[in-house]
Amino acid sequence: MNDVIVPICEVADAAWAASQAIALYRRQPARIHLINVQRPLPKHVAQFFSRDDLREFHVESGMRLLERAIRMLDDAGVPHEDHVLIGHQAETIVQFAEDRNCNEVIVDAAPSLLSMLGLGSVGSQVRHLMQAHAAASAGGASSASSAT
Repeated sequence: MNDVIVPICEVADAAWAASQAIALYRRQPARIHLINVQRPLPKHVAQFFSRDDLREFHVESGMRLLERAIRMLDDAGVPHEDHVLIGHQAETIVQFAEDRNCNEVIVDAAPSLLSMLGLGSVGSQVRHLMQAHAAASAGGASSASSAT
C-alpha cells in the first residue's frame, strides 16, 4: 500500500487537500498522512514556557488547521493518520516523506518560474526539495505530485 502525505499549511488548504486525498484513495487505496508543520516560536518567547507547554500549543494549533480535512476524510470513510510537526515547513515535510518512505506528496498546482527555483508556496518548495533529494540519491522513489 502506498503512503501519501497531504500537508495542510493553512485553513484555506484543507478542503482542497482533503478532496485530492479522497479522490486518490478512491482510485487506489493508500495510507493517508495529514500533516501540519508549525513554526517554532522565537527563542525570546519560548524561553518562558516549558517544553511540554510549547508542544501542547503547537499540537492544538496544528490540529485546528487539520480539523476540516479530518472531518472530510472521516465523512468519506478514508482512513488517515494525523501529524503535527514543528520546524521549517517544506524541509520538515520532505524529511517526513523520506523517513517514512512515502511514495507521494500532494502539493499545489503546476510549477511557475519562482517554484522551479524553490521559491513561492510551500508546495513549490516541497516539489523543489524532493526533486533535489531524488537527484542526490540517484533515482529516489519519492515524488511530489501536483493536482490542479
